[in-house]
Amino acid sequence: MTRSYLGYVSSQTTDSVPLMSYGTATGGTSSSITVGGETYTLLTFSSDDNLVVSQAGLFDVLLIGGGGGGGGSNSTYSGGGGGAGAIVGLASTTTLYLTAGTYSVDVGAGGAGSSTFPNDGAASYIGSIISAAAGGGGASEYGTEAKKGDSGASAGGGADGRGGQSVDETFGNDGGNGVTSGGGGGGGYGSAGANGTENTGGAGGDGADISSWITGATAYRAAGGGGGGGATGGAAGLGGVAGTSGGNGNNATTAGSGGGGAKSGSGGSTGGNGAAGVVYVRFKV
Repeated sequence: MTRSYLGYVSSQTTDSVPLMSYGTATGGTSSSITVGGETYTLLTFSSDDNLVVSQAGLFDVLLIGGGGGGGGSNSTYSGGGGGAGAIVGLASTTTLYLTAGTYSVDVGAGGAGSSTFPNDGAASYIGSIISAAAGGGGASEYGTEAKKGDSGASAGGGADGRGGQSVDETFGNDGGNGVTSGGGGGGGYGSAGANGTENTGGAGGDGADISSWITGATAYRAAGGGGGGGATGGAAGLGGVAGTSGGNGNNATTAGSGGGGAKSGSGGSTGGNGAAGVVYVRFKV
């Protein structure tokens, strides 16, 4: 198990970590969970708040950045899907040692759907200690540069142009390329967005199931939005939303996921909004 102290991720295994106990804290919404036979208190931050550590010690953390907004259209081109925010702490457990005190928790907002330049999401943070990058916005047809999906943790899909590239594929994937009537799908944490084809949007990339960390039913997060299409919107990836073939794009519904791309309607259209991220903190009791 990878351990992280004050944002530095060490290569030590659990067996070689110095003997330290879990601390105690409050903030967000508190619940009791059982993971691997161990009982934890889980603090869920779905909006900005403070993490108040009353007893210093170890804390497992899982952060998801905000998803990018989907792209829309002013007349001809279909918009690309928004990219997903990064997930930090899922692939290998990330554990911080925190001293007693108050730490600000900033939950990254989702990017607004757009019909002009791509709108990225915002990163999620625990103080200045650790963060999860945001997803890139999906492309619209507004100008040459706007037809390219934005880079991000996972990147937005393109509109008659190439999709964006993930800034770090440890935490995300690229967006798909778009053609005139088929926007590229946004990249998801689990897989890249698919390329659009004529009249059909590219599928959004899959999210990741975080149920093993928070326990409970399958819970996909950080999916890419489907690209808009002339006749058929791009399919939804796991945990994501599909693109549309008319009207505004679909708003993302799961934390850290990108908004769906749109095909222009009367007077133009906007992409769907990306979803805000989330921050989880747990400690053994």
